[in-house]
Amino acid sequence: MGNGSPPPRTKRSGSPHRIDDGTMARMESPPPGPIGLDAKSGGPKQSHVSMAEQIVSFPRHRMGHRHGDGECFSLADRALRNAGAKTAADFGTVVPDGDYVWGTTVNLADLRPGDIIQFRDYRYDREIDTSNPDGSGTTATDMQERPHHTAIVERVGANGSVTVLEQNSPRGSAIARHELFFRSGTFTSGNRTTRITVQGTFWFFRPEAR
Repeated sequence: MGNGSPPPRTKRSGSPHRIDDGTMARMESPPPGPIGLDAKSGGPKQSHVSMAEQIVSFPRHRMGHRHGDGECFSLADRALRNAGAKTAADFGTVVPDGDYVWGTTVNLADLRPGDIIQFRDYRYDREIDTSNPDGSGTTATDMQERPHHTAIVERVGANGSVTVLEQNSPRGSAIARHELFFRSGTFTSGNRTTRITVQGTFWFFRPEAR
């Protein structure tokens, strides 16, 4: 469970292939809410912040549309290439069911916008209990899964929450924004208690300049 060891780097391959077999997203009530680089021209070196901003801007400007072949891999691959960053093909062989490497591994505490998340059999379950002054209460639950998937980090929140930009989740869907969770625990705020359980393996990567 949690942040796994980085996948092995293998022999570099050529152009990317179609990648995932689709993802699954299942939501009940309530659904998650949205919430240095050498230029090829030989110009001055850009900062990582600039590269990260470009990576995040790419899917933001295409929200509601499918990019390329519609696979999750294609969106991340093109966003990194567009920003002048290395992509998965620079770190190993790209095969349909691979655990892709997208740069330098980082942990959840260091995660920031523009980073890439690679998923394997990931799932979170969330239960929110709300207590009322009269002693009554309500319980709401939701969950999401990413069996084999790639997403771009847009924002990092509290208690292990991360807002991502992704496509093909659920299968065939356009680019969208979703809140996911990467830390199990129980969190209380006012009259609400939230319990989150996270399963599966996931890797966080910091893109590297070409």
